[in-house]
Amino acid sequence: MNDRQRELWQQFVGGGWVLYRAVFREIDQSSADWRLLEVLSYGAQMRISDLAEATQIGLSTVSRQVSRFLDRGFVERVDSDDVDARQKWVRITDVGRQEVAPILEARDRAVRRLIIDRLSAVEFEQLCGLFGTLGQRIAEDEG
Repeated sequence: MNDRQRELWQQFVGGGWVLYRAVFREIDQSSADWRLLEVLSYGAQMRISDLAEATQIGLSTVSRQVSRFLDRGFVERVDSDDVDARQKWVRITDVGRQEVAPILEARDRAVRRLIIDRLSAVEFEQLCGLFGTLGQRIAEDEG
């Protein structure tokens, strides 16, 4: 990197960590826990391995969290027609949806206050679009 790129990168990293801390301070939850339940709330059911990929959380961590969530009634196992019986499928329960709903509402309020209200509509769209593009390109490179 040249000096200007390094300076811009430091702005990105510094601003990103400040934003990350501010959002999670407002929702006061473990990001991995709410992220798993959030992703599960969008779909009917998921394999544990797909859940790990969707959340960018390690498979062993996701497996442990899912076990805790099973014990607490937040998720349930789902029988699948998948030919590989080693694959474990889960879905969120109504209890899990009730658990994650206030966390996501708090997150949405924090995002509105900390980001959306501080950027123009165009800036917000550009920011999200750039992150989406970057994530897609990295995923394509790794795939």
